[in-house]
Amino acid sequence: MPAQRRPFRSNAFTIGAARDGQPLELRAMTAAAADELGPQTAAIGPWAHYASEAASISAALQNTTEGSVAYQVRSGTALAGAVVVCCPWLAGPYLQLLAILPAHQNRGIGTSVLTWFEAEARDHYRNLWLCVSAFNVAAQRFYARHGFERVATLAGLLRDGDDELLMRKRLAP
Repeated sequence: MPAQRRPFRSNAFTIGAARDGQPLELRAMTAAAADELGPQTAAIGPWAHYASEAASISAALQNTTEGSVAYQVRSGTALAGAVVVCCPWLAGPYLQLLAILPAHQNRGIGTSVLTWFEAEARDHYRNLWLCVSAFNVAAQRFYARHGFERVATLAGLLRDGDDELLMRKRLAP
């Protein structure tokens, strides 16, 4: 019997199409993509709220290890965002980062990434995990629409006064 493929280990994944018909692909993070994504990610969402440094985000996107992998999100030929997955984590993979750049938001790209995340994990794990900032209500609603439930509040995880919400999606056997 052939060995079963390990999830989140390919260098590229085709994950569907955006609402405008552009093909969506995840590719292994490169230094050039990380350097471009760092400043753009630092300027949006929770990263701007926390005054994250562009250079730190760029460096983190390049820090792939045995248990963590970073992908650039491509919409057609355009760089549309980044995804970082830690696997294994707690009986399942942890979506450490999902950043879709503003010009590519509301086109179904985040949904395609979550669909891929679940499909990669389905035959291997019982759970999917992620954290979302408590102030990021739109992201909480997005993840809830995709079956994630709040399981814990991590008070002051990144700084006093700001909570992070641990969310889980149980995968059916």
